[in-house]
Amino acid sequence: MKLHRLSPFLSTLTFAVILQANVTALAQTGSGTATLFPNEILQISDAPEIKSSIMIADKTERKLYFFESEENLTAPVSFEIDIGKNGGNKTKRNDQKTPEGIYLLQTKKTPPEIPFDRYGSLAFTTDYPNVFDKFENKTGDGIWLHSVPDTVPLNRGSKGCVVLRNDNIQKLSNQISLNKSHLIINSKTDWIDSATHQAKKNKVMNWITTWKDYWQKQDLDNYIKLYSDDFSAPSFNKKSWLKHKEKLKGVYKTITIDFSKPSILHTQNQYIIKFVQNYTSDMHQDKGIKTLYLIEKGDDLQILREEWSKL
Repeated sequence: MKLHRLSPFLSTLTFAVILQANVTALAQTGSGTATLFPNEILQISDAPEIKSSIMIADKTERKLYFFESEENLTAPVSFEIDIGKNGGNKTKRNDQKTPEGIYLLQTKKTPPEIPFDRYGSLAFTTDYPNVFDKFENKTGDGIWLHSVPDTVPLNRGSKGCVVLRNDNIQKLSNQISLNKSHLIINSKTDWIDSATHQAKKNKVMNWITTWKDYWQKQDLDNYIKLYSDDFSAPSFNKKSWLKHKEKLKGVYKTITIDFSKPSILHTQNQYIIKFVQNYTSDMHQDKGIKTLYLIEKGDDLQILREEWSKL
């Protein structure tokens, strides 16, 4: 494990204490010991275009776990947090609940753009309501990861945001990449053993391989079965998406898809898979970032939404 990678924002001594506390707490299972992994993070991409830090906000423990790479999945640094005044998963505007899901950190705000007495020295906005929230007709906005002045207690309850101390959010600031870093919020972090973690990752990776193979072979009958009836992409629904692919099949003789090691994030029945995609046909070639939003129904994974941005 490359402990020195976190040194820019934690002293060696402080990091060692936090690390040891986490290792001790996470390793104890029954009468024996085991290394536990977060079910919320199945894999972190090493592609520089998308590689980023990931955080998990545990609403029960009121802790924020910080992960910079797969090397520290079993021993994250943690910070105390505050959450919404009301318990449960946010569903509507002004319910003062903290949402549960996978959120992208989008913009950075500092005083005087934000009032210090309310947000402290720094805030990061999220994309709540995200794809899954909109599908479930959740309302509201303005869910941030922000700080508070040192005079404000971390147990007063927020309007739904995840709240850190000023010094802690400053420690994280340089490790957060806008529109790349994710904040996963869960009722309680789901720590699982190595074998279970690997099995869950393998299931998703096998699904991705199957999806890619159907696409490359232009086996559209099986390809479209991997898409939810509620699927959407910019300017497409499932029916028009299939027609679009049928039109391309009549034009392109061959298709080759290559992609980087994907990041795989997961909570409840929701998955976000992100990778760098290289698309090549006999008439067209492009490279971009592909994001798949999957929902799990029983043992099946289906694409709810698909997004692509050119590199």
